Amino acid sequence: MASRIDDRTAWAARRRRRLRMAEDVLLLPLALLVEFLDRVVWRGTKALLDLISRAPPIARLRRFLQDLPPVIVLFLFLIPEAIDHLSGLWATVLLVKGNWLAATVVAVFIKGFALLLAIWIYQACEQSLLSVRWFARFHHAVLEAKAWVLRRTEPVRLRLRQALRSVLARTGNRRLARRFSAWRWRLARMAGLARR
Repeated sequence: MASRIDDRTAWAARRRRRLRMAEDVLLLPLALLVEFLDRVVWRGTKALLDLISRAPPIARLRRFLQDLPPVIVLFLFLIPEAIDHLSGLWATVLLVKGNWLAATVVAVFIKGFALLLAIWIYQACEQSLLSVRWFARFHHAVLEAKAWVLRRTEPVRLRLRQALRSVLARTGNRRLARRFSAWRWRLARMAGLARR
């Protein structure tokens, strides 16, 4: 009788480990994408937009936006978001039609500009946007989901980092490691996170 209970417990433990491993395999690409977007794209974009916002006309526009009511700021934030999504659809249609050059131009310039504008409005008016209840709920839900994915995949990501470091150390490819370190430092400096 005790043997059957032990077998069931061992079987349940193996099943939990397999489920956990399957979840890690499914969540890891999402976690790596989230980490890349947060550490490289978001912080780099924020640093670039902070630099642009120092120009006097842009600084005045930023102060003007901050004084607007939250509903108007939300409407202004949603306009470039809509342009971003519509230009992505337009680029996809152009790509399907075989016009890859026009699709690339639309994706890079129109979609890129709309995304930068949406991020700039978000950064300039974050408190105003978060005062709109449904936007704040959605914002916090996205941040909680992001934190959950990162927490859930932390052990796997740490093992991947250690494996990458050991491979770089073993192969003696110090030049590549120095280059990655220099890029990380430059991005951190642009984001205002590194000491000079």
